[in-house]
Amino acid sequence: MTTSSRWPGYGRPRRGFTLMETLVVLVIVSLTVLVMFQMLGSYRLARERVAMHAGDIDRQALVRAWLTDSVRGLQALRDAPFEGHDSGFAGRTLNPVVSAPGAPTAVEWAIVRDGDGWVLVYREDDVERWRLPLRGDERPRFVYFARAGGDTPRWPPELGVQDLLPGSVALVQGTRVQIASVLGPVRERIDPWQLETE
Repeated sequence: MTTSSRWPGYGRPRRGFTLMETLVVLVIVSLTVLVMFQMLGSYRLARERVAMHAGDIDRQALVRAWLTDSVRGLQALRDAPFEGHDSGFAGRTLNPVVSAPGAPTAVEWAIVRDGDGWVLVYREDDVERWRLPLRGDERPRFVYFARAGGDTPRWPPELGVQDLLPGSVALVQGTRVQIASVLGPVRERIDPWQLETE
């Protein structure tokens, strides 16, 4: 008896994998899948962090744009004078954030301490509309600039210029400064043909 007759298929070329080769392929595939899932998990975490910071940056930019628009629309009204100090200001603007633009609306921007950080609070018609946490440890503050020059931590200043509105308002936090100028007149407009009301 020949060797090939004792073990059928011994002399023929083999087809398929042996058990050992199959196990090695399964281990390689499982390690590849494991690495891919770890990469997907890392990608998901990185994407969430970027999205969180991007959303925060977008919110910060949006609120700063709203602050600028609100200051640009300030109106000089003697019956509702503008009042400002280093932690906030209140006045009438034609550019409110929530209400329809065009009519003078009472607005207030304030900086308050909230827990460990500072928060910018916006009120419109004596209703708090939202709060935005400000980044950084340094205390933010408002500074007011007269059109004739000079800055002051409060408006109206105690002496000197008696305009109803400052020329510009700045939000200062550390080295970051955002300044917005009032576009309208800083003194009340007097129309000689306006009807008197009593």
